Amino acid sequence: MSRAADFPYDMGNAGDLLKHGVLAELVAWQCELGMRFRFMDPFGGEPHAPPMPEVSRRVRALNSSALRTAQVDIENGRYFGSGLLVRHAARVTGCGHVRVLSGDVCSGRRRRQRECGLEMLHEELPPQGVEADRGFQNGHDGYKMLDAIATGAQAGDVVLIDPFFDHFVQCRASAVVPRIADIATRGAVLLFVLNPSPKDVAGQRFDGLLGEHLRGAWRMTCPPLRETSVRGESKYHAEAVLAARQLTERRSQDSTGLLWNRVAAFTQQLADVLGLPRDPLTPRLVGP
Repeated sequence: MSRAADFPYDMGNAGDLLKHGVLAELVAWQCELGMRFRFMDPFGGEPHAPPMPEVSRRVRALNSSALRTAQVDIENGRYFGSGLLVRHAARVTGCGHVRVLSGDVCSGRRRRQRECGLEMLHEELPPQGVEADRGFQNGHDGYKMLDAIATGAQAGDVVLIDPFFDHFVQCRASAVVPRIADIATRGAVLLFVLNPSPKDVAGQRFDGLLGEHLRGAWRMTCPPLRETSVRGESKYHAEAVLAARQLTERRSQDSTGLLWNRVAAFTQQLADVLGLPRDPLTPRLVGP
């Protein structure tokens, strides 16, 4: 069973392209710097899925991006999820080294991740205390894994937090955003959430949390696409927030500035491919 069968969306929709494009640029950049690091995805989902024709068209059109380079099987009818995407984004650079650690609440997805050669996150960072006794007997919990990640994160690690349809902005953000700030003191965190209404009470509270805990992070927003054949992109504002200590020290001439330019170039190209205005997708700094 595919992840798309469990959730009302098609893998590789506009939000996925934003998330995976930013992630691919970040991983390629770190590898080009010769870094050795871990990629950790506690909400891993399906390792790959057959793309809709419109998804394949969009990926092919993003021809100057790290995303297009990493999606090596798009012509063969496979769109990679985050774990396989990161593995291929690292390989094509020819330098650096990344270990891909994944997990999911569904045991079937965890099995398929393992079959694709992905390492299991809970084996690298096992739960402690009570969770060591019952946590994985009753199923993987990505939110509980964040505690282990916050304790075990090392310099350079990249963490993706993508809880998909979990009412994150309304119900989870107040607990998770401060935890992201903890992890981002050592590694990089890419938060991806669906924001139903940025102007309502929950949306404004989410803005406040980002401003309080993740000032200086890079934020990109893909607005809903009103006329689309791809499921999962017509109702929500897809938010990608990239937080890491080194990103708050952006300077136009250093390597972090080069990453900013690459991410900005990708998001502008993505906006053009999706037929959207560039401004919401272009990275902006969190905070005044």
